[in-house]
Order: sequence, then C-alpha cells, then structure tokens
Amino acid sequence: MNKLIKDYKSLIDSRLEIVYPNGPKLLKEPINHILYGGKRIRPLLCMLVNNACSGKVEEVIDVAVSIELLHIFSLVHDDIMDGDQLRHGIKTIHEKWDNSIAILSGDAILALAFKGLNSCSNLIKQKFNSALIAVCEGQALDIEYQELDKISLNQYYDMINLKTGHMLGLSAEIGALISNEINDEVADSYKKMGLLIGKVFQIQDDLLEITSSSNAMGKSLSSDILLNKKTYLMIKAENSFPGSLDNIYKRYNKDLSILKNEIKNFLLDNKIIEETVDYISDIFKEVDKILISNNQSNKNLIELVNFVRRRKV
Repeated sequence: MNKLIKDYKSLIDSRLEIVYPNGPKLLKEPINHILYGGKRIRPLLCMLVNNACSGKVEEVIDVAVSIELLHIFSLVHDDIMDGDQLRHGIKTIHEKWDNSIAILSGDAILALAFKGLNSCSNLIKQKFNSALIAVCEGQALDIEYQELDKISLNQYYDMINLKTGHMLGLSAEIGALISNEINDEVADSYKKMGLLIGKVFQIQDDLLEITSSSNAMGKSLSSDILLNKKTYLMIKAENSFPGSLDNIYKRYNKDLSILKNEIKNFLLDNKIIEETVDYISDIFKEVDKILISNNQSNKNLIELVNFVRRRKV
C-alpha cells in the first residue's frame, strides 16, 4: 500500500490503542487484545473516500474509528456464535477468557463506537444505527438459514448485504457526506460501491473457507462447514448437483479435515470454484465502473480496492 494509506492506517491504529485506556482489568485487557491487528478496510475506505472528495482528516478520523469499533464488536459476537478460536492470528476473546467476558467486551466496544460519534450530525448517527441493525439482522438470517435444507442465491445476497455489505456501504457513504462538498447522488454512488465491496468480500471469505488455511488467514476456518452455513459455493453446488453435498457430509462427517478436502475436490471437479472466481471478477468490474464514473476518485482509493481484489482466492 502507498504512503497515504499506510499513514491513515497508522493513525487509525494509534487511535484504537488509546480508545479504552483505563478500566477494570477483565475489560481493558480483552478489549485491547482484540483491537490488535486487522486490515482496517472499513475505516480506510471511509477516509479515502473522504480524501477523494476533498475532505479533511481531522473531520473524518473519529467516525472512521467508530466504524472499525462497530465492526470489531460484530466480530467478537460472531466468534462466540461460530465457536471460532482465532481472530487476526491470536486467540478470540471467548477462547482466551470466556463467553461472559467476550459478551461484556463486545458490548463495551459498541459503546465506545457510539462515544466517537458525539460530534457527528444526527444524519450520520441515524445511518450508523441503521448499519448496526442491519448487521444484527444479517447475523440472525445467517443462523436461521443453517436450519434450512436449501436457500436461494437471492436470499443469500440479501443476507450478506445486511451482514457485510451495509458496513462497507456506510463507510464509503459517510466518507463522502462528511466532506460537505458532495451531493447526494455522488454519496449514493460511493455507498453502492461499498455495498459491492462488501458483497465481494463475503464471497471471497466463503471461497477462502474452502481453499485457504487458518495459518494463512489468521483466523479460524471450517466453522462454516461444521455449522452447515449457506455460503455462495454451497448454494451453487446444491443448485447444480442436488443432494451431492449431503452425501459427502454423511460419508466423511467424522473427520473434519477429510470432509473439507472432499468438499474442496468436489467443488474443483465441478468448476464451482472456477465459477466463483469469475463471479468475483465480475463484481470488481462493477466497482471499477463506479470508480471511473466518479470524478473525485483517485489513485489511493483505487489502490485500496485493488488490495481487496488481490486477496488470496
């Protein structure tokens, strides 16, 4: 990444380091533990859109940090629900401490996120609230769909739009709105771009769940398989080859490593992985069109998008 992006990330990291300087040991330690690491895609997107719209760093940094805190809050609770052991290459809070401490820490991180919005307009606060509700609704659908035998791709798109897309859409939209020099049409186009990045980010995660490793990703993998989550690849496979995945689960459910490998081979042999990579490429083409159409777009924002594009899928 270039110097501006590195400088922005360093600024975000430095703010997060002091976001909760004092408090009980059983709250301060797990909060500081989980704030370590992470790509900071959401706050960087917010700040880079703001920069592309001639905004000022001092006017956007607080809300950018709040966006990252909201994201981290969702990760803490998501890790509990999925039973994940790793996040950013370190133990999750519930694994290092316990579920009670993790829930408490997540709640405190959410409160810190809202604290950072004190100087923001009511419009920004309302959009922030809407994104929080969307994340919760997306998580609820994710759990609900685990109990169903089959869902459609449209249901999946609705779920990931809530769970992942809204936060990235919010990040881009707020970055534009805070500049005070951008009309609603341009802000909406950046929001659409953020939603598309959220969509592609989740599909990349679905793919990496199958093709990557915990060491490479720095987080627990295979929980989607264990929990029977309806990912993009699984839905595509079920639609094209009804019942085939069920047969694989029944034959290899006693050994997770063998099960994952058999699913991966099935998806490779039937070109589901190839089709997924192609679809990811198509989504990025839509993102590129928005970047080209917005005269405010610059090389820094394009570089961040390319960083997401280059994720190992």
